[in-house]
Amino acid sequence: MELNRVLIVAVAGLGIAGWSVSASADAAAGKAKFAADCAECHEAADFAGEDAKALADSLKKISAGQMKHKTAIKLSDAEIADVAAYMASGGK
Repeated sequence: MELNRVLIVAVAGLGIAGWSVSASADAAAGKAKFAADCAECHEAADFAGEDAKALADSLKKISAGQMKHKTAIKLSDAEIADVAAYMASGGK
């Protein structure tokens, strides 16, 4: 019984953590940053329906130089959240 309660709390916490990435993001600001830094090679529509947290994780790795990318980009945590939200929306 106690284990079930712990699992429920843990799963709920994960849902809240994932929600907080997109809840604080500004997709309009992400659109401007995407246009400036990403649109030369990528289309936002290609990312429609993707998980914003997974996109943000990839953007963090690219920004930190931990993931190979054509050009070096440096993004703040807020910019990463904004761009990820815009990308996940498919540019809408």
